[in-house]
Amino acid sequence: MLSFTFLLAGCDLFPRNRTEYLNRPVAMLEYNNGDKENITTERFISAFNSYGASLVQNGTSQEDALEQTLNVLINRYVLVHEAKLTVDISDKKQQVLEDTYDSIISNLDSFEEEVRNEWDIADAEVTEEESTSVKYTAYEPIAKVVYVDGEYKIEVIEEKETEQSTNFKDVDNVISAIKEIYYPDDAVSAKDKVKKETFRRYVAAIRNSEEGQNLSKDLDEVFARQVNKVYKSVEEDQYLTSLQEYYQTDDGYSLISVEQVLAKYKTLLLTSKFTYDNDGEAYTTAVLDSFDSVYYVTDNKFFNVSHILIKFDDAQKTAYDNLKTELDAGYIDYSEYKQKQNELIASIKANVRDTETGEIVSERSISANTVLANLQSELASCNNNDEKTEVFKKYIYTYNEDDGIMNADYAYVVGTEESRMVESFTDASRELHSQGEYGAISDLVVSEYGVHIIFYIGQVENLFTVDNVSTFNLQNSDIMKLAETKLNAFNNKTVFDKVYEQLSSDKYSMFESMNLNVLKKDIKITKYPDVYKNLD
Repeated sequence: MLSFTFLLAGCDLFPRNRTEYLNRPVAMLEYNNGDKENITTERFISAFNSYGASLVQNGTSQEDALEQTLNVLINRYVLVHEAKLTVDISDKKQQVLEDTYDSIISNLDSFEEEVRNEWDIADAEVTEEESTSVKYTAYEPIAKVVYVDGEYKIEVIEEKETEQSTNFKDVDNVISAIKEIYYPDDAVSAKDKVKKETFRRYVAAIRNSEEGQNLSKDLDEVFARQVNKVYKSVEEDQYLTSLQEYYQTDDGYSLISVEQVLAKYKTLLLTSKFTYDNDGEAYTTAVLDSFDSVYYVTDNKFFNVSHILIKFDDAQKTAYDNLKTELDAGYIDYSEYKQKQNELIASIKANVRDTETGEIVSERSISANTVLANLQSELASCNNNDEKTEVFKKYIYTYNEDDGIMNADYAYVVGTEESRMVESFTDASRELHSQGEYGAISDLVVSEYGVHIIFYIGQVENLFTVDNVSTFNLQNSDIMKLAETKLNAFNNKTVFDKVYEQLSSDKYSMFESMNLNVLKKDIKITKYPDVYKNLD
């Protein structure tokens, strides 16, 4: 269900007349326990700004977009009402407050960017310059396969409590914490002046959205109203999340069975095989571009690699480009080109990150040649593939500057005939593939981006071979193969995790629709089309 948290998201439907207008119901819900709820014009307009307007932009008629928006809102109200009767979220209050804080800060950030652009103040003059923090973050599974009483079952994993950066007790604490940052008593520094102007514009936008209502224009009261609105929306989201968890679990075990996961995987596998057996071009594109939609490979022409990229600095990039130009123009021969390229490689140094925090602790301090030599030494002492993987992963999160492989679901794929990588990277990867040794690494490979150290992972292979589509089947014990097969050697997400996530989402969507149909039979829903189809 949609979250309508960003109440200032732009559209020209914000009314500018009386409170009475905004409080008019667009629909009324009467529950069988006697509870009644009105969906107000104000809430409907907010929902349309967040949802309906995007439908119109994508070609839906205004009339249909209004109707769909109201239906989504009705469904949300019905489910939230059911959740409040079914689940207890008292232990989630701190998280709701934290999410409210983050939501308001996110809105303020967009206003702050506007202020900085207008005042022509760079980020570094406003806030302390921060280095990009990138560290290994293990995938957190939502379920796991267990063997209990002679059968495989799926156990739901309780969500880990996130470490709270604050300790809010109530909404007033959230308000105070934000104002302490964005509305300091004394705004002397450039940073504080920008923050204060950001806050002033944010409150002015809220006042503008409340124009014509008999509401206080006092800065503190305007801001408090907005925070409370966001809190209510975030709280509703938490109720919906908790309701979903409640309906998907029975005594700690998932209501999704092992058989259903295997059936889902079988469908994905056979669909992939059928699709790509009949469309080689689509297959190659899918394999090389992301691999996310590929569940069955039709040939042995592709393999996985990872790498460490140490980028050129600006001067080195210029020198590299000049070298290429000189070679192409015939000013230097190939031997001179290689000599100067080796001199350039010798000058390249890597940033060093703290693997615990992901922050750069030393800029351009270790030469690329030293990184390679140290890596070769450590890999040589490894006793098995798992040890090689862990060593290279450590180096990735210490020296690598290619964000595309950090915490990625999949490694890079290179083909023996086709590749999306630059020529030098492709050639070196294919050389490693011809040797066929897991964990073998290249020397320093130069490209337009810098230097690469490439790690060979192995050929892309199927988990199961399908000789005959009509007779292919999976046994319950095959669930362990899915649970033990990682999508990427350098992360812990498995094939089981991926399939279970999809099935969980699909199953809950179907259940939610069925549950809504049941719930709505006992609810009297009255719509007022004259109101929601004729907004000012």
